[in-house]
Amino acid sequence: MKMQEITCLSQYLETIEKLQSAYSVGLVNNPTSKVFLYRGMCNKDYSLIPKVFLKQQDNTEDRIIENQTYLAWAKERDLLKSFIHEACCYIAIPPTDIRHWAEHAQHHGVPTRFLDWSSNPLTALYFSCRDKATTDGVVWLLHQRNYSYVFWRNIALASKAKKREEILSELLNQESDVEFPMLYTPYYVDSRMSAQGSYFLVWGTRIEPLEKLFENDSYYMKCPKIDDEVRSYGTEQQQPILYKFLIHADRKQKLLRELDMVGINEKALFPGLDGIGRYIERKYRFNYNEAVESF
Repeated sequence: MKMQEITCLSQYLETIEKLQSAYSVGLVNNPTSKVFLYRGMCNKDYSLIPKVFLKQQDNTEDRIIENQTYLAWAKERDLLKSFIHEACCYIAIPPTDIRHWAEHAQHHGVPTRFLDWSSNPLTALYFSCRDKATTDGVVWLLHQRNYSYVFWRNIALASKAKKREEILSELLNQESDVEFPMLYTPYYVDSRMSAQGSYFLVWGTRIEPLEKLFENDSYYMKCPKIDDEVRSYGTEQQQPILYKFLIHADRKQKLLRELDMVGINEKALFPGLDGIGRYIERKYRFNYNEAVESF
């Protein structure tokens, strides 16, 4: 799949606007709806898969061994139970309320079957540039309505009759036969989730990266040409769900400066003293490539 290279903020937003126009769901765009969701990652080689399912490769003298990063010694439920056990004195939630405990666990860094997305393209771009200054980053774009269409089209009839909350509970309790990740809006348990416009994909029974679950080219959007004003409507619009932006390492610092100019920075996305401290540290940090460009 070809990635769209991004060199500046205006190009990024213009491309999203073109995609939104080309892949809208009707003759008239609803200005109040969020067509796309976004996920930024600081390394272009990272996969779209929840943290709890990550694997690592360990080198021995004669071979490479692949191990589960978090599930080698414990089950998925054990991680959440450990968090509930340790955190129950701080959070007034019944131990049986798995959904809200899982949301808190994800928010505080516990590996879960949730994958974070944002409704704000600038937030995702920030996270693609924030770390690993010498590594290319990416922003993934997910067509929210098309994904919901593909999801419901591919689940069993019995599951279609269930409410979204019921399916979510079964997925978290590992009692569901739903194969594909389900998209939903979590409760914003603190100001950080609200500031970042958080959405979650909760994984089903097929433990594969999202880009592997939907690797056929028909699932990927294509950016229209500048002079292409032709728009199509109907079922052909309901298949494409993904798009990928590439951010080269040498563009990261420049993009972070541009994002800071429009108020997207550490103190905005992480409200509180820690966010302010990290914002000041990053603002005054010397970057050689940036200094060279300024001459």
